[in-house]
Amino acid sequence: MKLDRRAAMTTALAGGVAFGLCETAHAQQSVDPDRQAVLAAGMNEAEAECWKLTAQAAGKFFELEELHPSDRAEVATAIHVIQHKLLARPTYRKYLEEAKRLRQEDD
Repeated sequence: MKLDRRAAMTTALAGGVAFGLCETAHAQQSVDPDRQAVLAAGMNEAEAECWKLTAQAAGKFFELEELHPSDRAEVATAIHVIQHKLLARPTYRKYLEEAKRLRQEDD
């Protein structure tokens, strides 16, 4: 496999996802710092669970045999789209609440 910028980034992403999915028995008993981070960012429990499952799906995909050279980069991009959508939800929710409050003040 030719190691260009894209291949290096994809390999790094896959390694990061795989590292994030490797949990020891001790880690399973302790609080998940990634979950804590996304909850602190404003995600609710369902969104945090979706975040975790997205990472697990990415990890599983990157364990599969490569069938086409662009698959890894395309899946990495798709995972990032999901992550961006999830990260935007707390801000959008706050915007909707504030817009509703301001409309009520105008009435």
